[in-house]
Parts: sequence; structure tokens; C-alpha cells
Amino acid sequence: METLVHRQASGSTSNASHPDVGRHVRAHRCATLSTIIALSLVLAACKGTEAPTQPTPPAPTTSRSTVVPTATVGFVEARTSQIVSNGAPPIAVFDDFRLTGASTIRTVSWQGIYCVQAPNAGAPAPTASAFRVSFYTDDAGRPNLNTPIQSSTYTLAQVGQTFDKNVSGLTCGTASNTTWPFYRYSTALATPFVATAGAKYWISIQALTPSYDVFWGWRDGTPDNASSLQLFQGTYTPFTIDRAYALTP
Repeated sequence: METLVHRQASGSTSNASHPDVGRHVRAHRCATLSTIIALSLVLAACKGTEAPTQPTPPAPTTSRSTVVPTATVGFVEARTSQIVSNGAPPIAVFDDFRLTGASTIRTVSWQGIYCVQAPNAGAPAPTASAFRVSFYTDDAGRPNLNTPIQSSTYTLAQVGQTFDKNVSGLTCGTASNTTWPFYRYSTALATPFVATAGAKYWISIQALTPSYDVFWGWRDGTPDNASSLQLFQGTYTPFTIDRAYALTP
């Protein structure tokens, strides 16, 4: 009898002997499910309040370059920019730039060519004795020539005139099939140029030569804003081409 009672006690864990147990299990399962649902809602709510990831803004530009790599094919446009000592009027080429960050420019680099306006002319020897580098503020889309920010002349030793290559079959002025020697230059500014962030400026580079018998031209550079100007005897000629130069702090 004790064994039977024991078995009944052990069997007392069955749902048939104790119907309240099934209700308890179902209630526990409902409570657990409610907890899971509530937790999911909380997690969903938290996820919904996360702020979207903002893109990192570009770093301010404190330098610029449109210098053409030596091995690059093409880029064979150039415009005369010279001051001659034989009394002929000067010619100046200008290129505009804008830096998004404040900067103090200490070095200017540029590229240019020489050519002779005679059919089938070969590559001429360089004739520049120095170069003038000038900076201007903007005045309604043109350089403010009345008040240049700074203008200095640098000797060949200071600019390091360096030969890059000869390119044949080009037109110099009205003369076809001429050969142009290409050169590069770089100089430390006598006075560092302080650029205000966002302001528009103009730079001019001119070769000092004896005459226009040999032209020096400021060559075209890699694309920037497709804008440069040439000034001759009071008349500006615009070009949708950038000049080859670099400004480095």
C-alpha cells in the first residue's frame, strides 16, 4: 500500500491528477511570450531612434595643382605671357583660384613652353632671364590690377627652369609644324601669400625676355574651373582652359 501511495504521490505531477498545473504552465508560457514581445518592442523602439550616419565633410583645401605630369600625352595649348625689354607692350596671362581653407602659400610651381613663329621651326633655346609672379584680388571676374596683393621677380636660378620634353608638329602663332620645348619651374615666394578661405584670387606668371622673337607661353593644365584670361593692350581674351601651376603651403 505504501508503494501504491508513493506512486500516486509521484503521479501527482501529472496534469490529469492536478488540472491547475496545466493552467499554471500555460500562464507561465504566456508571461514569457509577453516578455519577449515587450523586449522586441523596446529594441525596435531603440533602433528607430538611432540618428542616421552623417557623411564626413571634405577637408578644406589649402593647396591646389593643375600641373601636368611629364609623361602625359596632350595638353599642348599655351598662351603668351611675357615682359620684353625691347619696348614692345607686355602680355599677361591670369588664372583664378579659390581655396576652401585659409592657407599661407610659400611655393609656386608652373609649366611653360618656348616656340618660334616660323614654319617648320625647330625647338628654340630658352630666352627668359627671369619670371614675374603676381597675385591679385578679384574685381567683377577680372584681376584687380590697380592694387596687386604682391608681385615679385625671380631669377632663373630661383625658379629652376627644367627641361621636360620636345613636342613637334605644333602651331606657334600662325606658323605650323613647329617644335615646342616644354619646361617646368618652381620657386619659394619672397613673401608668403596669405589666402582667405573662400576668397577668389588671380595669379599671373610672365617670362622676362629680350623680345617676341621667341615666345614663352604658359601652358594649359589639368582641369579645374576652365577659366583663364590673357591681357594685351587693355583687352582681355577669355579661355575655357586652366593654366598649369601649383600653390603649396
